[in-house]
Amino acid sequence: MDGLIAFGFLILVAIIAAPIIALVALSRSNQAKYAISQLKQQVEELQKKLANAQYKDEAAEPLAPAPIEALVTEEPVAPPPESGSFTAANAYSIPQSQFEAEVISSSIAPMVIEPVPQTSTTQTTAPQESFTPATDSSNDEVKAASNKVVTPSTSVAKSTDNDLFSGLIHWFFKENPVAKLGILLLFFGLAYLMKYTIDRDMFPIELRLASAALISIVLLGLGWRLRHKQPLYGLILQGGAVGALYITVFAAFRLYLLLPHMFAFGLMLLICAASVGLAVLQRALSLAMLASIGGYLSPILLSTGSANHVGLFSYYLLISSGILVIAVWQSWRVLNLLGFVFTFGVATIWGMEYYRPEYYLSCQLFLLANLILFSLLAELFAVKNRIQQHMAIDGTLLFGPPLIGFAMQYAITSHWAFGPAFSALGFGLIYLVITWGTLRRFPLDGKRIATGYLALGGCFVTLAIPLALSAQWTALAWSLEGLGILWFGLLQNQRRLSWSGSALLVLALGSQLVAYTDYLWGISLVLVLPVVFLCFISAGALWRHYKPQHSPWQVLSLGMLMVGIAVWGWWLAEMPAYFYMRTYDLQPVLLSLLGFSLSVWIWRQAGQRLDWRELKQTVWLLWPVASFILLIQLQGSSHPLEMGWWNLSWLSVIVSAAFLLFKDASKLLPMILEKGAHLLLFWLVLILAGSEILWRISELSWGMSEWRFYLFMCSLSLVILLLWIAERRQAWPIKTHGDVYWLGCIPLVLSMMIMLLTGNMMDGQMVNWTYVPLVNPLEEAAIFGILMLAVWLRRTSSLMGQFAPQFDVLVHWIIWAIAAWWLNGMLLRALAYYADVPWWLNSLWASRLIQATFAIVWTLIALVCMIYSTRIARRTLWFTGAAVLGVVIVKLFLVDSAQGGGLARAIAFIGVAILLLVVGYVSPLPPRPSIEQESKA
Repeated sequence: MDGLIAFGFLILVAIIAAPIIALVALSRSNQAKYAISQLKQQVEELQKKLANAQYKDEAAEPLAPAPIEALVTEEPVAPPPESGSFTAANAYSIPQSQFEAEVISSSIAPMVIEPVPQTSTTQTTAPQESFTPATDSSNDEVKAASNKVVTPSTSVAKSTDNDLFSGLIHWFFKENPVAKLGILLLFFGLAYLMKYTIDRDMFPIELRLASAALISIVLLGLGWRLRHKQPLYGLILQGGAVGALYITVFAAFRLYLLLPHMFAFGLMLLICAASVGLAVLQRALSLAMLASIGGYLSPILLSTGSANHVGLFSYYLLISSGILVIAVWQSWRVLNLLGFVFTFGVATIWGMEYYRPEYYLSCQLFLLANLILFSLLAELFAVKNRIQQHMAIDGTLLFGPPLIGFAMQYAITSHWAFGPAFSALGFGLIYLVITWGTLRRFPLDGKRIATGYLALGGCFVTLAIPLALSAQWTALAWSLEGLGILWFGLLQNQRRLSWSGSALLVLALGSQLVAYTDYLWGISLVLVLPVVFLCFISAGALWRHYKPQHSPWQVLSLGMLMVGIAVWGWWLAEMPAYFYMRTYDLQPVLLSLLGFSLSVWIWRQAGQRLDWRELKQTVWLLWPVASFILLIQLQGSSHPLEMGWWNLSWLSVIVSAAFLLFKDASKLLPMILEKGAHLLLFWLVLILAGSEILWRISELSWGMSEWRFYLFMCSLSLVILLLWIAERRQAWPIKTHGDVYWLGCIPLVLSMMIMLLTGNMMDGQMVNWTYVPLVNPLEEAAIFGILMLAVWLRRTSSLMGQFAPQFDVLVHWIIWAIAAWWLNGMLLRALAYYADVPWWLNSLWASRLIQATFAIVWTLIALVCMIYSTRIARRTLWFTGAAVLGVVIVKLFLVDSAQGGGLARAIAFIGVAILLLVVGYVSPLPPRPSIEQESKA
């Protein structure tokens, strides 16, 4: 019963489908004939108008006729034959197959004229001619037609070949999609029908296979017969027939074991050769595509799940070989990509499910065979398609097989220790050999594709290094390799190669960073980092030396230089730490500082030798590095100079920095940075010396506060004194940058002022020391400090510009105020010491002797000021003395009288009164100066 149902279904399909197919074919045939006739009429009209225009031009002026261009806007089924001058005779001699791709688009403007093959046996190519119409009004239509003609555009072909899927879609919908869909559905239907008959054992196996083969041969013959009448339809039938023959032979051999292996292989070879011959003879991409799709799908549709990879991949290799043979005569990119996707896609799926280590040898052989085969396909495509005298490159076919193939290679060799490494090395050598062969066979045209093979070979050889070595030694090898590639690329003016070398250097640095996380202080780190540093510095020098056009070589050179310096600093930090962990007899921080200061001299000499300004500029990194190391030392200890002989590292830094400032600062640095370098070095020296002085002072015992004040104040004042002496002697660097150093003393001056304000609170009495006014550490240091403070204030007043007069007045008031403060302190200490008054605020305030003495002394000071002001006619000074007298009078009534009667109070009142009388007699109020004197003042 099932057999009758299946047989009836076949009859029903034949009855229904046959008329539909016939009607569709007849309709398409009529449309094609009508479109061809319309196109011929248009060509005739255009040729007539062209002849009339040429005749008029010759009658008007004997000029040579301009040529007309024969242009193509779409990729023809066959490659364009060599075309000569376009004539009406040529137009009528165009075969119908030439216009099969133009049937649908013939009514769309602008009109496109396809090149026509010459019937001459000489196969000579005449130059294309473009027609320039005359200005006569009768030629307007010719002008319009000629203006509509467009130049051939490769963008259409490129856009249709962007990838496999867009190419397949374009191919499917371009010409006769109904027929293509029908043959595909028929293919699937017959396959499922055969499977249905197999599952139910309806017919003998031999009958099924013979029927399938007979139907396929009939379809093939019918398609061949229709190749002239209905070219496209005939090609579709031929393609379906070839696919069906593939399925039939495969089923007979694999499923039913009816054919021996060699005989089945021969049949497959025969079908493949036949399909190749048909596709090449007819230049039919559609036939080749359908035949290949059918061949690739046949083992998938009739699979039994046996996972016999040898039979499967042998079959696929045979089909891919057929594509290779086709490419010898006609290279179609879509067909090549079809083979690539099916071969490597099915192999990937099979490998994920069924691969075992015991399959290694067979899989390895198939992988190598497919790599060689698809490399040949890429070469043939490049040979057959040339762009501007260069081979066209199919990037997918060039890079896809090796990349996917190596992923497979890695999977089948990962169980060996160095399997992936040797695999990568082998892949690299294979593609380097291909590069050599390509350049030898095509020394000029093959440069582009050879560059792609060279990149693959170099990448695989480079990849073998990390697969075999640790990250640190990988960084070493990649650094040297990247430098070599960069040098070769710059030497040959190969931009991509130069960028690849630079990228490999960056990868080497990344590998070294990865290694550092695993081996913090390994010996390889100490050995590898100097090599990486030299490679980066050399890379920067190469970019600067060759200066390739259209490349940001300045940025790249500077970047490589900065990275190299950073790597060198990294090594200087790690190397001492590595040895310190083994000897504990080093000072790693100071050793790093010493190494950096010595490196600066090397960079300076190299920069001068190479005339490399950027390298010479790196010497200024000594300043931030020294400052950073000083901060590290101060965090660990308040006494950075406690390292003994290792402190000579700081001497090396100071000497090197001073030399660089003296020799190179004015040439290499702008003024603001030069001043900053001077200031930073100045404070670096001050901090080092100050930290040593602070540590020495902190070692003094209890009761030595006055000596601490003395040492602090003298140290601060000594800096100002040395600056003053250096400026008077015109010594460098004060001679050229004196303002920087004087202004750099602002923190010192502020510290001095704070100490002068607070130090006056001490009693001046020390252990084993007799207090003598003015001859003691406290007051001697204060006098020295006040003098140096006055020197600094007077020197900096010249930097105030238009505010200098006001600042001078302020300076005088500050100096006299501090001096008065210390004179009162000296008097108070002397009275307290010799009168045995305890140095406490309450005791000092309650002493009548001290109060009376201060009243008389202040009055004497006021007397001196007022007498002196009268002599010099300065009313301001006289009022100052008068203010002091006012303070004294207020003090007498509010302080002295409040403490009760006594001899001291009487003496104070009498003394002050006598002095006031003297002032009134000797120094009355000076007269007001005249207007002229005030203006002069």
